[in-house]
Amino acid sequence: MCVGVSGWLSRIDGKKQFRLEPYQNQALLAQFPQISPEACEREIHIITRIGKVLKGADAVLEIWSHAEHWSSFLGRLFSLPPFIWLARPVYRLIAFLRK
Repeated sequence: MCVGVSGWLSRIDGKKQFRLEPYQNQALLAQFPQISPEACEREIHIITRIGKVLKGADAVLEIWSHAEHWSSFLGRLFSLPPFIWLARPVYRLIAFLRK
């Protein structure tokens, strides 16, 4: 699941605004002590340019909405209430079931 979503996000990020890194990269994790490997195992994390940490559905939707892909409007739409209220638990459920 993670590989599939990460691959899809990479493909739609035509401007390469995001750098996807495996959470097993210890040197990278050392730069961000607020993020644990265990948390990364549970859900995707991103760090914005201003240092804000987003995870799970919020992280996926952030990348999707900035990807400049024809479907990016959906990322922006799903980031708004009431859609985000559904997206977060759906993401957690999918993440839980993938194990």
